[in-house]
Amino acid sequence: GVLADSFKKMQSSIGKLIGDLRHMNHTLEEKVEERTAEVVNQKNVIEEKQKEIVDSIMYAKRIQTTILASESYLDKNLPEHFVYFKPKDIVSGDFYWATLRDNRFYLAVCDSTGHGVPGAFMCLLNISFLNEAINQKEIEEPGAIFNHVRKRLIKNISKEGHKDGMDGILLCMDVKKKKYSYSAAHNKPIVISKGAIVEYHADKMPIGIGIREEEFSNNDLPLKKGDILYMYTDGYADQFGGPKGKKFKYKNLNELILKNSHLPMTEQKEIISKTFDDWKGTLEQIDDVCVIGIRI
Repeated sequence: GVLADSFKKMQSSIGKLIGDLRHMNHTLEEKVEERTAEVVNQKNVIEEKQKEIVDSIMYAKRIQTTILASESYLDKNLPEHFVYFKPKDIVSGDFYWATLRDNRFYLAVCDSTGHGVPGAFMCLLNISFLNEAINQKEIEEPGAIFNHVRKRLIKNISKEGHKDGMDGILLCMDVKKKKYSYSAAHNKPIVISKGAIVEYHADKMPIGIGIREEEFSNNDLPLKKGDILYMYTDGYADQFGGPKGKKFKYKNLNELILKNSHLPMTEQKEIISKTFDDWKGTLEQIDDVCVIGIRI
């Protein structure tokens, strides 16, 4: 009788425990459903915000693309050429820009401070100052144009010591006289002539605040028919990759250019593009890339 009574009490306790567990389980399920609903809602909000941001950046890309030199405009004013342009993000700090004024065709290949959205803002600002120098101030010499752009950059965005600006090359082609001149900040123009490669002078200072504040030099470019001029930013040479994850380097880039310089410009672009992708592999692209080749 004592055992039976104890067994009944135990059954009652177990029944109560099971009931409590079921209640707790039901409560937990409700909380999980509530939290899941919150997470789903937050996920939807984040995805919506992300879509808005990406849509805005894509629209910014459309604006930037209209400001860059169009393919049809380059085809109209340049001989056989190629443009390899590969932004790190949707929009780019690197840019190529061109304008024609009084039988002088100007082509700029530049690398603005930063990449992505900040770089794109700098790109638009730099292009506006180049356009101002050439088409409004009617400055003709590439070195003087860079001097004007540097002055405007320092005055407008370097008030608190910021060193934003750009490196780059500005080529001037006198259409009537068939003469070429340029100014270069850090980035050197490369010429392939009769199977040999020649690196031309570049001023070792940025278009912006730097250690040196000298005038940018204006240089003649003695190009002959059949020569090929290359202008590029630092993104290609600085890309990490290969079997050891090291930089591609300027030496390898110049050797790649020299090795394939006899090919049509479209094929050269394909090789440059494939070599970059193969070198980068699964690693992240670290900077914007711009390479332009022009066969004279």
